[in-house]
Amino acid sequence: MKDLDFLLFIADKMFYAIVCGMVVGFERKLNRSPAAFKTQILICVGSMLFTAMSMFTVELQGQTARIIAQIVSGIGFLGAGAIIRNGNMNIQGLTTAAWIWFTASMGIMIGLNYGISAMFVSVTLTTVISIIRKLERSYFDKDQKHVQLLSQEVSEHDHEHDHDHDEKKSA
Repeated sequence: MKDLDFLLFIADKMFYAIVCGMVVGFERKLNRSPAAFKTQILICVGSMLFTAMSMFTVELQGQTARIIAQIVSGIGFLGAGAIIRNGNMNIQGLTTAAWIWFTASMGIMIGLNYGISAMFVSVTLTTVISIIRKLERSYFDKDQKHVQLLSQEVSEHDHEHDHDHDEKKSA
């Protein structure tokens, strides 16, 4: 009977967690992130389940804040694994790590019975981030392409200079 009670306790929470995970996962998939639909859904549902269990289980009641703190700490390690540093200035995966952290927070909200609020926050944040991404691409990618072209021209010039220098040495 306890199992059925818990199932009824989490039924609506499962729906909210899956939807929130899918909203974030969709944004991540559009941007070719490896942490897309499945990952975001699992993070959101997992965080929700840990939180809901701490509220439902008599032995864990009163421990919800501790369990949430452990989720936050644990998810930080998962997010850190998504960050890669290539070279001096090129860091990849930072946005993915932030999305992982955010998705866990949505799961916690849902576990605490704030499913509608979590859906609102997920949709709103995903929309805002998508708009910002489009603005970045339209304004900053042009500058980046210009810098790449200049860098390529300098590299080609240096290569030609090195080639001329080698010919003079061998003559």
